[in-house]
Amino acid sequence: MTQTTPLRFQLSSALQQRYRSKREAFQLYRALAERESLKARQEILLMLARNAERSAATDAIRLLRLDGAIPDEPASLRHTLWQKVLVCGGYRVATLWLEQLEKRADRRCINIFQAYLAATNVLYKRVVNSRLLRHFGN
Repeated sequence: MTQTTPLRFQLSSALQQRYRSKREAFQLYRALAERESLKARQEILLMLARNAERSAATDAIRLLRLDGAIPDEPASLRHTLWQKVLVCGGYRVATLWLEQLEKRADRRCINIFQAYLAATNVLYKRVVNSRLLRHFGN
């Protein structure tokens, strides 16, 4: 087991959280668009929903590359109630909430990815140095 395995697990976990938040954003934007009476705002909300769906698909691909599991769709009562409350609150409340949710998930992914890159770089340097020592001797 290498030093990067715990970081891969953390990155996979963070990507799962980000995937869930993107899927939640997709569902919420669609629900808001269905409720919206202004055509222009409805189109914007549908565009945001498509963007969230594409981001979720990208995260799913990344998870598969890390051998991580793609999480199931949230179907809990808590999730359903939150979505209804946010839809009733309107698009401003919902978009502010989603912005905070996505920022938190993105920040977690970035931090873990930076740690993963740093650990991988350290391992690479160790391998190169050990090969150089073997090749040239002490």
